[in-house]
Amino acid sequence: MFTHRTHRLTAVLLAIGLAATACGGGSESATTEVVETTTTEAPAPAPTTTEAPAPAPTTTEAPAPAPTTTEVPAVVEDDSTYVARAQGGVDAYTDPSDADPSWSFGEKTDYGSTTVFLVNEIDGDWYNVSLPVRPNGTTGWVHADQVELRTVSLRVEIDLSDRTITVLDGDDEILVSSSVAIGTDENPTPTGKYFLTDKLLTGNPSGSYGPIAFGTSAFSDTLSEFAGGPGQIGIHGTNQPDSIGNAASHGCIRLPNDVVLELNDLLPLGTPVTITA
Repeated sequence: MFTHRTHRLTAVLLAIGLAATACGGGSESATTEVVETTTTEAPAPAPTTTEAPAPAPTTTEAPAPAPTTTEVPAVVEDDSTYVARAQGGVDAYTDPSDADPSWSFGEKTDYGSTTVFLVNEIDGDWYNVSLPVRPNGTTGWVHADQVELRTVSLRVEIDLSDRTITVLDGDDEILVSSSVAIGTDENPTPTGKYFLTDKLLTGNPSGSYGPIAFGTSAFSDTLSEFAGGPGQIGIHGTNQPDSIGNAASHGCIRLPNDVVLELNDLLPLGTPVTITA
């Protein structure tokens, strides 16, 4: 049985993590893509960088929208996205009939954001949710008494072929559209359906992450462990604006800094993120 338990890092380690895990190209050959640096493996050798460590990041999580009061359908429809927010620790089961959980999550992520899960299906008091763990696409069941259900109307679509990001509201209302940098052929950005797990102020707008970094539930398919972290894919700003529109990162999605600031104001935790080839 595999149990995943998050742990809070110190402010110093968070600061080092941001400096060490930038989605770099060029001279940043020893950097990585980790946004949330948790791992049970021994840390890799510290990468080198000429950038001074950034101050410890802070969450930018806005107050969550009010819980839905409508009756929850047995199957979540495509135009109604439900997000399960942790109300204390959360146990996730491979099957609701299991005696013991397969994963356990804290109420907060390592960076202090509320732990959330994207809801796929509801069966009575049990919610089938997408989990922010390896392998990508892992799902599990959580009980209704450990989470609070919310609705999210926005969604993010990332097209790797066009190297664009689009934020939509409802079926077709485009709120934001921008070119992005994506992963290289050696470390490609993974495709699939994910969600936002963290929103962070980096404390260093001119750093490799820009002013804002989002953590996602996606993980690199080529970097199983890097710089002490699990290879989590992020969406963030950049101090390399010339890389936008190119395959330049280790898997993360880089945005122009003005765009990532706009997304910070729009996107709540749990927002679905679909990455297509």
